[in-house]
Amino acid sequence: MKEKRKEKLDQTPEPPIDETAEGSDEKPEVDPSIHQQFNELKREYLNDRSNSINRLLALICIVLVIFTIMIPIVTGIAAYLVYGKFTSIQSQMLIHVNEAGKQATEAEKHAKAAALSLKEIENHQTKLKEILSKLTSKDFNNPNKVEILKTTLADIQQNPDLSLEDKAVIEVYRLQNAGEIPEAIEKWRSIANTAKGVNNDLVARAFFSIGFLHSEQNENDQALSAYDQAIELMPNFADAYTSRGVVKSKLGNAEDAIADHDESIRLKPDFTEAYINRGKAKRALDKHEEAITDFNEAIRLNPNSASAYTHRGVSKNALGKSQEAIADHNKAIQLSPDFVEAYINRGSAKRGLGQMGEAEKDMQKALELAQEQEGKPKVDVE
Repeated sequence: MKEKRKEKLDQTPEPPIDETAEGSDEKPEVDPSIHQQFNELKREYLNDRSNSINRLLALICIVLVIFTIMIPIVTGIAAYLVYGKFTSIQSQMLIHVNEAGKQATEAEKHAKAAALSLKEIENHQTKLKEILSKLTSKDFNNPNKVEILKTTLADIQQNPDLSLEDKAVIEVYRLQNAGEIPEAIEKWRSIANTAKGVNNDLVARAFFSIGFLHSEQNENDQALSAYDQAIELMPNFADAYTSRGVVKSKLGNAEDAIADHDESIRLKPDFTEAYINRGKAKRALDKHEEAITDFNEAIRLNPNSASAYTHRGVSKNALGKSQEAIADHNKAIQLSPDFVEAYINRGSAKRGLGQMGEAEKDMQKALELAQEQEGKPKVDVE
């Protein structure tokens, strides 16, 4: 179009020069055809420019339309991808939360179990310390306490909460359990010397233990002296009174023995062993009816006392009530099948009835049991 415009310009004839106008002040007249051509050129230029602007505006509109369409699509796709990722993360978080909840539940269960175990351990230690705080050598012959000490001895020795006194008591147990009686006696004396003036109850228990060990060795004078010291330190020590009474009976002083058992019962009215020991002392004085009364009371206090039954049987047999005596010995053996003394006493009652064969069987059984129990701690069955 520009070339055509140029050709028109080239083809436009130059206006003739009016010679008469030269040198004059008047303006020359413009040829109308030229003015018309100028207007056409102007119009074409303006049209071209308008078309260019329109094309540019159309292009801009197309771009804007494209962006208007693409932005929501891109945004939607991005939102979908983000939502998918968020959903995946949320699912994983829920899984982790659930797992964390399960772990927390398990942890809570373990914590409760641990707390319960700790409570049981604390209770066990409390009971153990309570036993140790009252333990004497005589208790080492008690099957219940012996079993407790045997099963927990290692724990006791390693327990940092136990006092040196408690550990010393455990060491005495070890010595006595090993049959080292003289060493055990010396250990108790060491405990008594250490606790003297600080813990007189422990000193009294130490002398009581010394007395018991001497008594077990038939060292009655030393036993009597030790029990005297225990009672002097602890005047309300019921066990020491009845144990001293047993030693006095061994020495043939039944009357003084009964006085000690009386005091023991006064201090401890439900003391089964004191009634049995007083009954035995009365039987030594041929006071069988009074003895049976004491044995009856012992059985009332402890219906499972095999010792009370067999000693009552002995007194009944002495009164000529052999059948009743045998019934008591039967009960004692039922309660304690390895009770040697009960078999011996039943054999004696059967012999009194002329049942020599049966009596021989009981004596043989007693011998077998005695051989089996040889070397084991002597247990006073109640």
